[in-house]
Amino acid sequence: MKKLIGLLVLGGLFLSRCEEGVDIQYQPFVTQPIIYCVIDREDTVHSILVERMFSGVQAPELTGKISDSLFFKEVKVNVTLSNSYGNRQVTIEPQCVEVEVVAQGFFGYKKRYLFQFGKNLTPKLPDGNITSYKQISIRVEVPGLPPATASTDIISPPLIYSPNPSQQYIYIIPDNPLRVQWSGGYWNELDIVFEIKEKYKDSTITKTLTLQKNNDIHINGQYYEVRIPYDLVVQELDKMVKVDEHIIRRYFGEVKFIINTGQEDYAKYIQYLGGINDFNETPFSNIENGIGLLTSRSSIDKGPFYLDQASRIYFANDSILKRFSFIEY
Repeated sequence: MKKLIGLLVLGGLFLSRCEEGVDIQYQPFVTQPIIYCVIDREDTVHSILVERMFSGVQAPELTGKISDSLFFKEVKVNVTLSNSYGNRQVTIEPQCVEVEVVAQGFFGYKKRYLFQFGKNLTPKLPDGNITSYKQISIRVEVPGLPPATASTDIISPPLIYSPNPSQQYIYIIPDNPLRVQWSGGYWNELDIVFEIKEKYKDSTITKTLTLQKNNDIHINGQYYEVRIPYDLVVQELDKMVKVDEHIIRRYFGEVKFIINTGQEDYAKYIQYLGGINDFNETPFSNIENGIGLLTSRSSIDKGPFYLDQASRIYFANDSILKRFSFIEY
């Protein structure tokens, strides 16, 4: 999610190109650009979707297949990156790139056009220190329309406080859940991945159990916290694994964390990710003279960790998991 996360979602609703046409425009319809861009500081190639508000008076299944209903003929995109003080700026003109569309629908035209630019957002200075771009601004110009503009801060990756990244073992026992604590933005998501090893006579198979939790509440006004209870892990393992007489033993392998964070606008976008029924309302748009979204997200991976011996013994002797041939090592 690195990631053109959500491009297919909005792309399924509105597709665009660098093409404009007036043949199917009917008054009092007013067209607008639709802009979608989620910046991840760790990415080196960044994509901007510039589309056209669907237009036409025919049925959507007909008009949605006409390129002029979905695409602008002439589009100019400029991107400005700057640090937080605005005294170091760089302006980039992204290139229009043609992308094949796999999924088709009412608005599923056969092509999609992204504006892409390559840029390391955490470059090294001549003295060897690493600096970061803190802000991004986008300006989209279409002939006959006022420029569509948007700006946002570029969010930094989360900072993990617990577990300590230098430690090797973690524990989850009935009375003590695993606690993950970190600092991040407005929207936060924790993905924790457990490896489950299944040993057969002639091979070993690795499966994964992934638990996902969100948190937007500060603890003591300083950090976010998610707790992974022992009973939750047992419950999910009971759903995932099956009794198999050919398995000699099962045991836990590596444990990894992925923490994702994003801005408030990104949180609104996630809330409406499944779609909006009323297109007169654009609750996650922050585009001036257009609709859509410019925001940023970031993530950090930590691990591998391993369950300590006490945790392994509890899981091996658990009354629910015992039939699955778990052992403590």
